[in-house]
Amino acid sequence: MTEHISEPEDDLICGLAGLNTMGRILLENAKQEAAGSIKDFVPNKITTLFGLMTCGANFYKSISVKTQKEAEDLWKKSYHHAKVRDQVDELLQLEKEWDAFLDSIDTELKNTDKQLMGHASLKNLGADTLLTDARSGENVALGKYFGKGESLLLVLIRHFG
Repeated sequence: MTEHISEPEDDLICGLAGLNTMGRILLENAKQEAAGSIKDFVPNKITTLFGLMTCGANFYKSISVKTQKEAEDLWKKSYHHAKVRDQVDELLQLEKEWDAFLDSIDTELKNTDKQLMGHASLKNLGADTLLTDARSGENVALGKYFGKGESLLLVLIRHFG
């Protein structure tokens, strides 16, 4: 007996399959890049994570949602279909693998939460705080962006998970 799958459910299955495939490819690429040199991976090759974010955004567009919660609500409605269930289960497994990989990067860089616990929390960033521009790779002082009369979206990434 063939299971009836509606067009929105088929879009969901295709979107999940694409996200799983690209997520797996990006994970394998990231592992290979990190294996070469962990110190080189973080400043120069972490753009793999931006590829993963793009895949996620494309997945959301393909199923006409804007948030993870909306995507989860959508696949919960169709979880009774084996193809949806298989793709969701694969995505959840892939998420665990990404988390494990990023945890290993943190551990290797000696930036685990346990090591950071005893340090005072940073409450303010000064104009002289150096950041790395993700697009250019150059180090820039935060003050470079002050006083331009523009809205600034500052994304601080420690890890993706």
